[in-house]
Amino acid sequence: MPMEIHTIDLEFQGRPSAIAAFLIETTKGCILIETGPESTRKTLLAKLAARGVQVSDLEAVFVTHIHLDHAGAAGWFAQEGVPIYVHHRGARHLLHPEKLVESARSVYGEVFDALWGGMVPAPDGLVQSLEDGARTTMMAGLEIEAIETPGHAFHHHAFRIGDCLFAGDAAGARLTENPFTSVTSAPPQYELDHTLASLARLEKSDASRLFLTHFGEVSDKSAHLAAYRDAVELNTEFIRQRLEEGYERETLHVAYEAFQLEQVFRSGLPPAIWETLQEINGTGMCADGISLYWEKRFRLES
Repeated sequence: MPMEIHTIDLEFQGRPSAIAAFLIETTKGCILIETGPESTRKTLLAKLAARGVQVSDLEAVFVTHIHLDHAGAAGWFAQEGVPIYVHHRGARHLLHPEKLVESARSVYGEVFDALWGGMVPAPDGLVQSLEDGARTTMMAGLEIEAIETPGHAFHHHAFRIGDCLFAGDAAGARLTENPFTSVTSAPPQYELDHTLASLARLEKSDASRLFLTHFGEVSDKSAHLAAYRDAVELNTEFIRQRLEEGYERETLHVAYEAFQLEQVFRSGLPPAIWETLQEINGTGMCADGISLYWEKRFRLES
């Protein structure tokens, strides 16, 4: 059945093209992929309304994973009666988000509320757990396939609908057609091997269109995934070398940001886009995630 895909810019912190939600419409109904954070929910609702879509019109919401920039408003939609489909490892956190919120608040401190706006619990019965390969058929005439894609998070799915892949954070953050793609390696669950395996799954899919939550459709799926694979390996190896040289956390943050800025400069990425990437996927946080990955590896090998 023909479908229309609308990329909705949630205007996170007033910045364009930082976080997206995707409205999928057919002649029989509509679904939403990603809710974004609670802090942008009013923007999302206003933009849905501008397209003539009310919350009651949504057959379902699918979230790629439970991080607040992707699923922070999921509990609110569930409280309004919209079923939420999520990775089976993330379902309990939507029902009981206290630990998730506490963890995020410990990272962001006093700016947490302004950035993310919290998270309310989803009611029992409105959170649907998805296993790898699950195919969900909607009355809207859509079949949504869940594809297990860990690496950024253990509770991560990409979703395939027809010829389209919605990759969440499994294929990085690329906000414009500029080729620079920020590696989404936030702690504590970043894993190099899982990331590369997930990219291989996306590459093997015969879906030709690729959509990133950060941000929107990329023009060439194959080229993007190949370049992102290179970036993942390059940046992860950079951190390994610095750790072996004895870098402490603060100096590692400085070195990793400088390394990213070298790549940004070569790519010609505009400064405003770099600032947005720092807002949603800061280099210090990403360096911490890669460091934690290597520290776990070093312990296993010792």
